[in-house]
Amino acid sequence: FIMNLKDVLLTTLLIVLIFLFELNLGICGDNKKPPSAEEAILQEKGGVLVLKGTLVVEPGFQYSHTSRTRIAISGFTILEAIVIGQIKTEDIKKDVFMGYLNFRYGLLDNLQLEAQIPYLYRRERYAYKEDSSTTEKTVTDSNIGDITFGISYQLLYEKGSIPDVVLNFKVKTKTGKDPYGIESDALGIPKELPTGNGHWGVSGGITLVKRSDPAVLFGGIAYFYNFKRDVEDYGEMKPGSSVDFNIGMAYALNEKLSTYISYDQKIYSHTTQEGKDVAGTDFNVGMLYFGASYVISSKSFLNFSVGIGLTNDAPDVTVEIRFPIKF
Repeated sequence: FIMNLKDVLLTTLLIVLIFLFELNLGICGDNKKPPSAEEAILQEKGGVLVLKGTLVVEPGFQYSHTSRTRIAISGFTILEAIVIGQIKTEDIKKDVFMGYLNFRYGLLDNLQLEAQIPYLYRRERYAYKEDSSTTEKTVTDSNIGDITFGISYQLLYEKGSIPDVVLNFKVKTKTGKDPYGIESDALGIPKELPTGNGHWGVSGGITLVKRSDPAVLFGGIAYFYNFKRDVEDYGEMKPGSSVDFNIGMAYALNEKLSTYISYDQKIYSHTTQEGKDVAGTDFNVGMLYFGASYVISSKSFLNFSVGIGLTNDAPDVTVEIRFPIKF
């Protein structure tokens, strides 16, 4: 019996989760003072680094749903009311399930190494309605996503009116299935789905954290750049760069439970082909997040968040669960 890549990764993730959970049960009874739940929130946002020699392993799961309806007219209109031609309604529903393992290691007290290994399962349902007939098709696919490596450096520590200042740098690989060369049927519906963008990329940013007991304010800005590559049958392709900024507040309800609210905005430029912009490939994604963090023990947390899309290009809803564990 030979397991495919999906089964291997899912089984490995399950074994790791069980192992970490069992290990964590053995340390729940220690006498160490539990850390603040805000710590896990700020580590997730990149504003707090782990201490020197500390390893954080963070299994996580994310689900997002997007639903869109588009109307296409083959013909012309008279006086903006009478349509001469064919009207086609397209209903698209997209679901993305992503399991991942995050790793954070404190190389120094102010220097942290990071990595994320994702695995995606995608499902897209297409429904076309032309006149009185409706055609529906569902496409699913799964594969490893684009692995990311990073490093974070704490430039300044909070003092008076000066906030904590953390610099972040990341490198994105192209380990996922890229979107080029994917076959489509006669209706233009893809027969398989990508799990990566097919390009190497780098990002750099800065995160600020300011405490105002019992709340913590945080925010940051980052720039992401994709490298171009020559693709057979497509020529020179380069996905658009993006600017990402976020702002939020975490609030401690008690020593074990904290909640937070944040707003995240990503603005993407056009993808270019042979140096020319590809129409319809610039995006503006705005998300409002609500979340909470709970201290399970002195070594582990449980984080939960829900994101609501506020722009047309954003997913309708995103749900995420994280379980960071310290070693």
